[in-house]
Amino acid sequence: MSRVNSKLANGSDALVPSSYNLAEVILTPSKGEARNITDLVGQISIRESLYAGSLQCSINILDAANVLEKLKVVSGEVLDLTITRRLTNGQSDKYSHTFRIAEVSSFAKLKPGTQTYVFKCISEHAYMSQLKTISKPFNNVPGQLIKNICTDELKIDPKELSINTETKQTITGVYPRMRPMYLINWLTRRSYDNGSPFFFYETLGQGIFFDSYENMINKKSYNEYMHSPFINTTIGSAENIKQLKNKILKIATDLNMSKYVDVANGAYSSTLHTLDIATKTYKKSTYTYGKDLKLNKNGVLPSKLEFNDRAIESHRESTNFYVSLNTSAVSGGSNYHAPNDTDMLTANAYIENMDGTVLTINIYGDFKLSVGMVITCNIMKSVENADNKRGKDKYLSGKYLVTSIDHRFEDEYIMQVLLKKDSYIESLDNIEKV
Repeated sequence: MSRVNSKLANGSDALVPSSYNLAEVILTPSKGEARNITDLVGQISIRESLYAGSLQCSINILDAANVLEKLKVVSGEVLDLTITRRLTNGQSDKYSHTFRIAEVSSFAKLKPGTQTYVFKCISEHAYMSQLKTISKPFNNVPGQLIKNICTDELKIDPKELSINTETKQTITGVYPRMRPMYLINWLTRRSYDNGSPFFFYETLGQGIFFDSYENMINKKSYNEYMHSPFINTTIGSAENIKQLKNKILKIATDLNMSKYVDVANGAYSSTLHTLDIATKTYKKSTYTYGKDLKLNKNGVLPSKLEFNDRAIESHRESTNFYVSLNTSAVSGGSNYHAPNDTDMLTANAYIENMDGTVLTINIYGDFKLSVGMVITCNIMKSVENADNKRGKDKYLSGKYLVTSIDHRFEDEYIMQVLLKKDSYIESLDNIEKV
């Protein structure tokens, strides 16, 4: 039978956005019939990340029926998870995903007749990736090569894929006997779109994506979230539900601001040295921060940040990259390193500047929010101004890219969301001092 959490109105509709219904958890062993283990499930945590090609799921089991022995669970079994909810507007949401148990861990007997353990699960295509390696010729743009690996090698349903194949430059070679998921990461490192990098990732509700940073930050903001100390609406009202849905429950951050580290990593300036061993040609290219695409209007550097009487972005000798090319290595295309020639420096700067400001926020569960989306955070200042009002914190507020989500299904459905932004809503030279 399904398990319903306590935050429900009239037994079916959600009273708050954290409501959910654990409809069923079906475990299918390698031999024998499928078993509904919904009543044994204590907590569920599902993680999606911009940097991971597979979902990762942890399911806490409280077992008083000796299921582990009866079903002979050794990992590798199929686990089908379905979570639903019906909102007060009459609409319904649903998560449904098939996992493979990758590990059984944290076994303990708390008292006689009861044992606990954790199923650590991954998506089926990630498990399949462990079963094979690929070594064969390739000749296409990286995006199309990744799409082919997903459909041909990992057997992913094309309906679950959203692969951007508009990656520049055909590359030719032989796959170096790698597992499919590692190979996808290998190709992603040579995928560019107007100088912006690509990411291959899986979401809980939207499927599997391969898309560029440029396309992500150009999306319309999915929703605006508010961090404010007060809620002034009636509990259970439509206004209250809307306000709770948009409320930031908690903010925690290390900020991750370090120009000391960023300079060394090429965030603001760098130099690329290429040597074509076929033609004995040496070329040097440089990058300077300034006109890149950004989530918000203003960059991360104040105008007068200088060292040795030079702007920080003019120190192009601070970071150097070296690439060996061979234009005669293949015919009908370029070798694996060729796309680096014009886009490597800019893509590296995008990746480094993504971490300009990093926030971790807790919000109530939303089945439609996923990584790769842009959201807007309005964060109130910690202190009141002269008019006894709390204005917007222009330093932390603005558009953010969602880079990871931990979906936590316990007494309530809470999402812990990792956000990153590469810019500010106002120039650092003009942001008001508190």
